[in-house]
Amino acid sequence: MVLTNFVPAGICWFFWLTLLCMRFRNILCACFLLLFALGNAQVRVIKPVKTRNKTTNFGFGAGAIRSVVYLARNVNDNNDARGLNLIATYDEGNLYRFSLEYSLYKTLNIAPTWYDIKARTIEANVYVIARTKEKKIFFYPFAGLSYNLFQGYFTGVNDYTNLRAKHDKNTTVSTNWIGINAGVGFDYNFEKWSLYFNNKWRVGKTEGYEQYNILDLCFTAGIKVNIPGATLGKLFKGPRSRYLLKTKTGRS
Repeated sequence: MVLTNFVPAGICWFFWLTLLCMRFRNILCACFLLLFALGNAQVRVIKPVKTRNKTTNFGFGAGAIRSVVYLARNVNDNNDARGLNLIATYDEGNLYRFSLEYSLYKTLNIAPTWYDIKARTIEANVYVIARTKEKKIFFYPFAGLSYNLFQGYFTGVNDYTNLRAKHDKNTTVSTNWIGINAGVGFDYNFEKWSLYFNNKWRVGKTEGYEQYNILDLCFTAGIKVNIPGATLGKLFKGPRSRYLLKTKTGRS
């Protein structure tokens, strides 16, 4: 009787333990699969795009200029012309600069050959800028083109350059010539303004000769106000929206 009751109970315990082991094995397999999946999963990290802000500056300045005006005609020592220099600059990023300049000289006499000389220059230059770490000093070589105007009363006395072969004595002579500029300079910057200094040479064709020579040497110093602004590309690009006007829709 005892054995009869024990056999069914043992069978029940056997089946129960078997089911428990099967469930435990399934749980272990599921845990291993989950750990394997997590270990091999790749998490995609979206890194922010680094953008470099383009810094630009517009500059407007005025200063003094000292020049020999026309070296082929200025044969006297210590007879340089002095005048006013006006400049407008545009810095494209941190490397390039573009400028327009206008120089007007005081009336000059190169006695006894020339009297009542009036001269002025219009020029455009391109600069390549090197900056200190603090951006306190800018150093730059530059090159460009200039349009030079020279007018004076020619006496013909002591005409070492033999201009009498081309111009009559005791007449007013006007000469315009195109020069190739080359020079170096630097800026000393403050918060919103800067001091500028540069030295340049102008190469042109000497009057009466089919050859190019240095016709002008000049030094410029002045003060310039710097105005931060947008790049020229953004200024000419205009608004991105294709609609020029925004209209409000009213209720009917």
